[in-house]
Amino acid sequence: MEPMRSLLLLLVVLAGCAAPARRSPFAPDQTALQKRAMHYFVKAKVAEEKKDFNAAIVALRNAADLDPTSPTLLTRLADDYEEIDDFLMAEAFSRKALELDPKLLTMRYLRFRLFERQGHHLQAAGELEAILELQPDNWALYSILARIYLEAGQQQRITRTFDRLLSRHDAPPEARADVAAIFTRTGHQDKAEAIYRKLIKEDPRTEDAWLGLADLYLARGQRQQAIGCYRQAAQLLPDSPHALYELAQLLARVGTVDEVLPDPDVHFLYRLGVTLAENEHHELAARLFEYIVGQRPTTVEGWLQPARYYLHAGDYQHVESVMAQALEAMPDSSELYLFLGAAREQALRFEDATTIYRQGLEHCPDDTDLYLHWGFALEKLERWDEATEVYRRGLSVSPPDPELYIRWGIVLGRQQHWQEAIGRFQRAVALDSLNAEAYLHWGIALQKLQQWEPAIEQLTRANELDEEDTFSLFYLGSCLEQAASHRTDTDYLPRAIEIFQQLLALNPNDAYSLNYLGYLYADRGIHLEEAVDLLQRALALEPDNSAFYDSLGWAYFRLGRLDQAKDNLDRALAKMETYQGEEQAIIFDHAGDVAQAMGRHSEARQHWQRALDLVPENATVQHKLQPLTTP
Repeated sequence: MEPMRSLLLLLVVLAGCAAPARRSPFAPDQTALQKRAMHYFVKAKVAEEKKDFNAAIVALRNAADLDPTSPTLLTRLADDYEEIDDFLMAEAFSRKALELDPKLLTMRYLRFRLFERQGHHLQAAGELEAILELQPDNWALYSILARIYLEAGQQQRITRTFDRLLSRHDAPPEARADVAAIFTRTGHQDKAEAIYRKLIKEDPRTEDAWLGLADLYLARGQRQQAIGCYRQAAQLLPDSPHALYELAQLLARVGTVDEVLPDPDVHFLYRLGVTLAENEHHELAARLFEYIVGQRPTTVEGWLQPARYYLHAGDYQHVESVMAQALEAMPDSSELYLFLGAAREQALRFEDATTIYRQGLEHCPDDTDLYLHWGFALEKLERWDEATEVYRRGLSVSPPDPELYIRWGIVLGRQQHWQEAIGRFQRAVALDSLNAEAYLHWGIALQKLQQWEPAIEQLTRANELDEEDTFSLFYLGSCLEQAASHRTDTDYLPRAIEIFQQLLALNPNDAYSLNYLGYLYADRGIHLEEAVDLLQRALALEPDNSAFYDSLGWAYFRLGRLDQAKDNLDRALAKMETYQGEEQAIIFDHAGDVAQAMGRHSEARQHWQRALDLVPENATVQHKLQPLTTP
């Protein structure tokens, strides 16, 4: 044997029985392939987040070449091809993914969408059937599948599908109602009616069954039976608007409400009338309300229902007519007097409102609400002494009402009797220690008396009792700001600024908080550019507000922009008829300062003199006029 040949044979034997074979340098390492595939998968995810689906597809194709048995990669490819509307490739990769895992529901749904979009109804139905095999409790799919069968002209397959659903004892009512609705559409009305009636027998409050049965009757031309279904549904489900809406639309189509009359259920008729009115069928609504009134309701609510409609419609003549009949029938009902009084106030007939409240007290002498509303109507007429007397009389009724003390205190405040007003608010608190309104007005009265610490205490209490009341928060902020003007050694000013910032965080379009904070900054010469921004925002919300123009003019004055300051102060002067006394004096004072700074000394003197005429005790303005009047 040749030496070389013998050596080769020996190596072969040794290789077979001595050492394990080494991996060929050309054989791929499976772990390395998976790592590379993962690298491409991550690249695809990044591209998908950027909505670059073409780049994602390239990366996923590379990953799938390295790992062709991954359902995840194939699923992502199908999804991304759908994103770019490449239905052919999306369908191909979804099919490959399902070959690896037939239970991939996401791919079944994707294929259903693809076939639907292309009009391939039978293929779409096949995917839904496969999904229902995996999700037999997905009740909504049965109706979708029936629709697909209809579109594909396969109506005969609907019955088989629905028989499968109806055989399930756990099928929910809404799913069975959907079945009945499709049976109605496909000519199987007897089957549909049987389903609806069974549902109603199981639970009379199944609204879908009543509405579906009404639709079925309408399809048969049985309008009276349909009306009966809507009526029963509306009476059984008073909180649902659907049956009433459908009935209102049906009556509007025929142009009469005679088919629902007569009906002893006045509340049902009222709700139907409101629904008709809300859908602009006012003549039909009025017919129902006239019928209700003609029936002479036997309850207060029965009278108030049509009256509320007429009030909402602004038909005050009918309100008066209905309420006259109501008071004739039920003269001892304080609720009727209160309603008619409020209606007259809404019509700005305050004198007539006081008359009806007084009449009500003749029949209901112990009703404190009538005293409260009578006094409030007198307040609107600015008849303060009469209002005070009414509140005093009301408080003689046992038990006394804290709201009457509060209103009495407010009237005293309007007459500048702040110390007396405080006594009334204290009495209200003694009767109801959790009455936030009493603490609020108590704090306002103390603020008017410049008793800052107790005012802040009461306003803080009011806000603690009703944290959602931004009114009390506004007054607390204004009290802190005013107190800061008198006490510079406190943290009042930062707290005031914080409160107005809080109010604007709650409501950025609160014009009065915008104005208050803007003026606060301007008056103290701080954050002036921000002040201008705040005040411009306030004026955008209320462009005719004289006080807002005054505040903006003052901010511009502080910035040294005198032309803009004068322009806004002139607008404030032109629009200030809605303000009186001290408020007008402030505007004249500011206008005088601007005129003086512009060298218009005569004009300044005129403005300051007008301010002094309004508030003669204003020492600051007196000082400004002094050098101008000295010989």
